[in-house]
This record gives sequence, structure tokens and C-alpha cells, in this order.
Amino acid sequence: MNTRILKTVFLFFIALNFSCKQNKSEATLAEYKYADQPETISCDPATDKLMKEALYSFENDIINIYDPNGKNKLRAYRSFVNNAVANRVDIANMMSKQTKAVFDVLKTKTDLWDGTALNYNSDLVKCLSNNMQDQNLKTTFNALVSTNSMTKQLFGPALRSNTSYTRDPYLQTFLALDYYYAKMFELDFTQVDLEANEAKQQTNSKIDFNKKPQLAPKRDLQSFKTSKPDDHAGHNH
Repeated sequence: MNTRILKTVFLFFIALNFSCKQNKSEATLAEYKYADQPETISCDPATDKLMKEALYSFENDIINIYDPNGKNKLRAYRSFVNNAVANRVDIANMMSKQTKAVFDVLKTKTDLWDGTALNYNSDLVKCLSNNMQDQNLKTTFNALVSTNSMTKQLFGPALRSNTSYTRDPYLQTFLALDYYYAKMFELDFTQVDLEANEAKQQTNSKIDFNKKPQLAPKRDLQSFKTSKPDDHAGHNH
């Protein structure tokens, strides 16, 4: 085998190896279930679609756990925030298959994470904080990040006294990433029953919220008028 052929084979294997590594790092979802939903954030065209899917899948999970009957977004968010700040969110028993699929892609975005924690200095988080709608919350957020003091315990009180998370997709995306997906790094997925979670969500989605409850049978008014009172009522024998 001459030198030219050897060089060609060598370059081929280098290119193949690079392609494999690139495909591994650029994992993508097999399905975007929420592609038809309204757009959310606009930070990076390369990840905006993924972040949109991450947000809607997160919201689906918390609504099915915290308000499965009323499907009230504010109530679900409020319950989630209160429980997350107190570290009482049982992610293993609420996440759907789509949420797990989203997490599998999110965790490959190495610049988004500081180990297994959200990287508050990443370009994405900076975009989220810069676009938060509530100025007081934004000021608190940036102050905590700039002093390396950002924790759920310190940021939690500001969140609890604010309801802008029901209408601000940038804040919502931050909550989904930091308070939900980041916690999945701690899970042992061999112990997570996604099938059971999925079945529970499907049951909740089949509830007929327009169905009126049955009323007690009406008492016949005429029989009530003609009925005789008990002559012994009120007497002590």
C-alpha cells in the first residue's frame, strides 16, 4: 500500500471519528410533541426549539401532579415552586417519557451545566435573566448570580411572592431547567417507572371536565305537602 493510500485511509478514519463525536454531542429528540404550541424564548436558534419542548413537557408534568382536575396553570406553578424551594418535589413519580427524552438531550449540552448543576454563567441563562419581565425579580436574580450566591433558599422567597412565572417564558424556562431538569442528574433511572407515570397522566387527561355532577333526586313537592307530621315528635315518653 503506497503512501497516498495510507494517507487517504488515515484521513477517512479521522473524519469518521470526528463525525461520531459530533453526532454524540449533538443529540436530538426523536419527536417534538409540543411543536405546534406557541413559541417561548428566543435566545439561540440552535437550542430554542429544544428549550420550548423542555418547557412544555415540564408544564405538562407539574399540571398533572399539582392540579390534575382543574388544569390550572397558576395553581400548578405555585404548588411546584413552594415544593421545589422546600426540596419536596418527587420528580421520579411525575416525569413523563417525553421529559426523560428531553433530559437525555439537555444533559449533552455541556456548556449549560456546571457538573450536575445549572451553569448560571452560561449564555443561555444570561439570556433568560436579561429577558425576565419582572424587574425586581430580575434584579434579585442578577445580584445573586453576580455574587455567586444563587440558591433556591435565597431566590425562593422572591419567587414565592411573585406570580410572573405564569406568563414569562424566560422565567418559566429557568425554573424548568434549574428546579426540575437539573435534579434529574441525581436520579437512578432504573428505579423510575415511566410507564406508571405515563399511565397516570393519560388517566388525568381523560377526565371529562364538562361533565356535570349528578344531583340528589328531587323530593316530590306534593307528597311533602300532604305528609302528616309525626304526632309523637318532640314528646318524651
